[in-house]
Amino acid sequence: MVRAQDPPGSHLPADVLQELGGGGDWLSSWWTVAALLLLAVLAVLWAVRRRARERHAWPQWTAAGLAVALAAGFVANIVVGYVPDVAAARVTLASWGIGPTPEPHTGGAHVGGVESVQIPAPADDRMPDDSLTWVYTPPGYPDGSTRYPVVYLVHGTPGTSGDWFAAGDVPHAMDVLLAHGLVQPMIVVGVDVNGTGPGASDTECLDSTTGGSQVETYLTETVIPWVDGEYRTAADWQHRTIGGFSAGGFCALDQGLRHPELYGTILAIEPYGDPGAGGRAMLATDAEWDEHDVVSYAPTIPLPHEVALFVDIAGLEHGQPRRDGTAIAESLAARGQDVLPREEPGQRHTWTMARVAIPYGLVFASAHMP
Repeated sequence: MVRAQDPPGSHLPADVLQELGGGGDWLSSWWTVAALLLLAVLAVLWAVRRRARERHAWPQWTAAGLAVALAAGFVANIVVGYVPDVAAARVTLASWGIGPTPEPHTGGAHVGGVESVQIPAPADDRMPDDSLTWVYTPPGYPDGSTRYPVVYLVHGTPGTSGDWFAAGDVPHAMDVLLAHGLVQPMIVVGVDVNGTGPGASDTECLDSTTGGSQVETYLTETVIPWVDGEYRTAADWQHRTIGGFSAGGFCALDQGLRHPELYGTILAIEPYGDPGAGGRAMLATDAEWDEHDVVSYAPTIPLPHEVALFVDIAGLEHGQPRRDGTAIAESLAARGQDVLPREEPGQRHTWTMARVAIPYGLVFASAHMP
């Protein structure tokens, strides 16, 4: 039960957690794994029987091998949580440029709308022409003259804009949280930060100085103004959150702290605190890389207004995201900023963990956007 003194995002009621944990189909079912393994066993028995009768058994051995390989793939997907169901698979494939884009879902009284859009980018941004942006609008949108806060979510590496809407299950999470009155109606935007040129698949949301995409400029000068122009948004930093998972968590930290004129809240889930190898590919000099080292600049970067920070770490991980996320949280807390650290017990650096964490982050974000 949520206690009155607990900060928003600390806890969720048991019935809400139960609803959030629902969903998934045969793509994330252990029954599918069991069926494939049974098929493999039957194929092996058939192959042995045919061999004993001195007949060709290679088709049966091949079928057994394929069944085992498929079972291993399903196990990996269940653990990582990347494609929980068929609907998520459609979003994921469309985001990778494979197959048709799902039809927009207009929503209803209790279910939000989901659509994918292509945001036209200036040539100087050097972004791909076919990038998809995914947008969730709350039930009843638009409601008269209401202006809605916006949460921007950044995928990890490798990844695409649809990851938060598929693996992250954000539309379902928002519907559940809204139904229980735990968040205010908000627009959620899943952006694509894959680019072109050096570091194209790991841009770290940077403006490349090595001939690649200008991703930071794309986010700040193209995506946000376009969203504010196309949707009923409350277009100021008080009503804007940026969040992300893994490399996207670094993007959220770096963009949020370096652009306080745009964002007032940051959601960092299993974040890295520096630009990493992607930054080395995107940036020409060590000095440029250092300018984006969040762990180093967090204690001193100018903050013209309060910044709210939500940091969530996987309980079974003890690597760089834990070290960096903890250090950055402590630095900002020491400066008097509103910081909420969380740890997800039993979780690793996977989309399963991100899916568990994001509802807490959305509650935190809602509470910090008036």
